[in-house]
Amino acid sequence: MKIIRLFTLVTLLSGVPFLNAQTDEDNIIITNCLETYTFQEEKGSVVVKEKKETHYECTKRGTNIPIVEFYDNETALDKVGGKRTSTPEYSLYTTDDMFYTDMKVCYFNLYFDRKGSTGVVKFEKTHKEPRYFSVIGLSDIQFIKEKTVQVIVPEWMNLEIIEHNFRDNVKKELKMDAKGKTKTYIYTITNEPAMKSESSMRGYSFVYPHLQVVSKSAVLNGVKTTFFETLDDQYAWYHQVVQEVNNDKQIISAKAQEIVQDCKTEEEKIRTLFAWVQDNIRYLAFSDGMAGFKPADAQEVLRKKYGDCKGMANLLKAFLEAEGFDARLAWLGTNHIAYDYTTPSLSVDNHMICALNFNDQFYYLDPTVKYMPLGEYPLTIQGRQTLIEDSDRSKYLLKRIPTFSSSLNADSLYCEYTLSEVKLIGDAHQSFKGESKQTIMSLMDATPKDQLNQALKQFLESNHSLNEVTNINMQGATSQSTQVEMFYTISNGSGIQALGDEYYIDLDLSKELMNSDIDIEKRIHDIAFNYRYHYIQDIVLHIPEGYEVSYLPKELKIDNPDYTFSIKYDYEDGKLSYKKRLIFLDHLLLKSDFKTWNETISELKKAYMEQIVLKKQ
Repeated sequence: MKIIRLFTLVTLLSGVPFLNAQTDEDNIIITNCLETYTFQEEKGSVVVKEKKETHYECTKRGTNIPIVEFYDNETALDKVGGKRTSTPEYSLYTTDDMFYTDMKVCYFNLYFDRKGSTGVVKFEKTHKEPRYFSVIGLSDIQFIKEKTVQVIVPEWMNLEIIEHNFRDNVKKELKMDAKGKTKTYIYTITNEPAMKSESSMRGYSFVYPHLQVVSKSAVLNGVKTTFFETLDDQYAWYHQVVQEVNNDKQIISAKAQEIVQDCKTEEEKIRTLFAWVQDNIRYLAFSDGMAGFKPADAQEVLRKKYGDCKGMANLLKAFLEAEGFDARLAWLGTNHIAYDYTTPSLSVDNHMICALNFNDQFYYLDPTVKYMPLGEYPLTIQGRQTLIEDSDRSKYLLKRIPTFSSSLNADSLYCEYTLSEVKLIGDAHQSFKGESKQTIMSLMDATPKDQLNQALKQFLESNHSLNEVTNINMQGATSQSTQVEMFYTISNGSGIQALGDEYYIDLDLSKELMNSDIDIEKRIHDIAFNYRYHYIQDIVLHIPEGYEVSYLPKELKIDNPDYTFSIKYDYEDGKLSYKKRLIFLDHLLLKSDFKTWNETISELKKAYMEQIVLKKQ
């Protein structure tokens, strides 16, 4: 989808937490910033004029910092200035995961020769399309002493400003100018901590104070221009854009027939077409003004063998339609975005998939997720609202994608050991479903082919030199399988130690979450796990003749609203069993629960350190 600039530098930061005050790390701070956004008429159209002046101060030692400002085909960078700056440079902004973007960047250095020195940066921009002007950020990557944002709205402009993540350091004021026939929204934020990069954070819109700007309509010279007053308007705009797509039905139909020629059932056709796009089209992002919302023609994606989410969704839709299925385009915002379609705005969605109406049920096909089969959905889209083309395409349906329990993502291991000298010898079966399958298969795809077997071997051996895995047999390593399975033989030397007439045995090689305790002093934000994990281990040890179990560790059982952990040992008829279940009920761990989490991990570590003791009779 077209990238909506929430706050330009945030696109470079994977998510960053706020602190409670200025910290020792804040060498450069923003002492004052004034941002003004004015809606005005220009050549019969509505534009937004942006003026920004930021004052910086060095609080500790001389340094220089990079200043970066983004713009694109819908935004003109009119003026750049400042004090203590190097000469601005301009270039296209590129990343490895984008095959095209209209984003451009202006960058230069701001110099501070000593403590107490100051600098000023000024920008002026024109936002040419009010629909794209959707979010104003109030935070920055530097600590802010004071920042004021003014939005000046003439009486002919109808808009709504929605406030998000405000705390008590934000003050709001509304000024009416009867003479100028404008109203000015004024937001002042003080002592706003700098944004700091932190792993596993939620998206920007969940965390930072910002304004969502919803341009509804304007009346210029007696003529009304409607932007997004309602969701109907937003869908009509999307519909107009996708109407420009020109799929070559002959080319697509011929290829679809070739792909499904050996299929026996309708469902098999669907799975096969879905898998073909997953396996043969490389996903790359694309951003280019209105074209960033328009899917590429299906035959072009087919020819190039790559596409963004829109191009891949459109190709899959075209394939399915060619085979007589009711396939439709669908828009949605992933779980990186805090909003839904309650607010008509381009900021509410960032993704496109293919919705399939089959056997009176909707399926949501996301071909950008390579190893997720029909009827399964990644956490990024589970529970999200989706805007779907209705049967006549000029209208829409608003549905919600189903959610699944963590059992869909099960990472399961079964192993049966016998004791041979000072080794545990066993046959193992490990399976990966859902997102655990997607994860391991993606890691395998990213591994050079000549290193794959060795990497897989080391993974199954827990990268321990005393373990050896042989006879690996992998099954189900396809996009549409419900699980990938690995069968192998293992010689486990790391989990056993002989001392006199006793064996000390540890049956668990993986010990998931062993080092997942949280540094509460440093961690700022809630943790958003990649998905709801679900680990299962069932390990059996055959006790050799002449030995008895002299010590069996106690059971661990932890029940929490967000997760349940259990480890249990049983011994019966010469067989000892180890059963482990680590089940996540939610992917979000709130900061308020960090202390409890650490206590849980401490208990889990103690359980992991326990060993079975066998003694010679």
